[in-house]
Amino acid sequence: MSADHGSVAVVIPCHDDGATLDEAVASVLEQDVAAEVIVVDDGSTDPSTHEALDRVAAGGARVLRQDNRGPGPARMAGLRATHAEYALPLDADDRLMPGALRTLRTELERNPRAVAAWGSARHFGSLDFVQRSLPTLDPWQLSYQNHLPLSALYRRDAVLRAGGWQLEGGYEDWDLWLTLAEAGFEGVGIPAVTGAYRVEPGRRIARSSSRHGERCQRLRERHARLYADRRRYRRASPAPRVLKLALPVIDVLPLGPQHKRLLSGAAFYLAQGAGWPTIAARMRAHRIRRAR
Repeated sequence: MSADHGSVAVVIPCHDDGATLDEAVASVLEQDVAAEVIVVDDGSTDPSTHEALDRVAAGGARVLRQDNRGPGPARMAGLRATHAEYALPLDADDRLMPGALRTLRTELERNPRAVAAWGSARHFGSLDFVQRSLPTLDPWQLSYQNHLPLSALYRRDAVLRAGGWQLEGGYEDWDLWLTLAEAGFEGVGIPAVTGAYRVEPGRRIARSSSRHGERCQRLRERHARLYADRRRYRRASPAPRVLKLALPVIDVLPLGPQHKRLLSGAAFYLAQGAGWPTIAARMRAHRIRRAR
């Protein structure tokens, strides 16, 4: 069956996320464009999550169930279950901002060469600040840091052709962005805030970040051609000159992977003109995510 022109699906993996699932689903159902909501129960065992899954199913969401395999396979199960032209992955503890789907779909319709569109993200919970989006899918910058959000609106068929979210153990969204960039796809980012990202202790990203060096080495192995072509991509990169100077230097410093990650993040925000308040907020977010 062919995709319905202009149709949108939102895929929400859920593993024991009953406390926040209703809020995530509501943020989709309250959009000003109709969207298919697919919640993939990734082997939840918590009774309150089972109750939340029943509630969102009664409210119009489509609930799929699978053994616990992680968010990447859950997103892929949802992606394969829809025939929508566009798809957006949303974590079960995050939210979409009002009007987000219409805004992002409009950007893809304006930019037929773009495989994805994304906006800025508001961080909420233990912190409150806005992370501004970047306007392009930049292979050079992606080889040093993931500067793009998970919750982008993708052309579903292009993601399926690229293999989707494949990397196990974390950073699967970074891996997909690298795959798309390596294949020559374009993307478009806009300043508007389209997503709200929860910052709380114990989130899965804290576990992934604790293995940052290992994960980055795996990305280098999976995308060896892109990393080998860094110099060529650097010439075409729209990144600020200060970032083009800073990231390669930080990459070779005799520091541990976590320190390099934090330095690279600080360089990114300074190059964006975000200033020290944003850097301080990001440092607090890092400490919160590592909390247990």
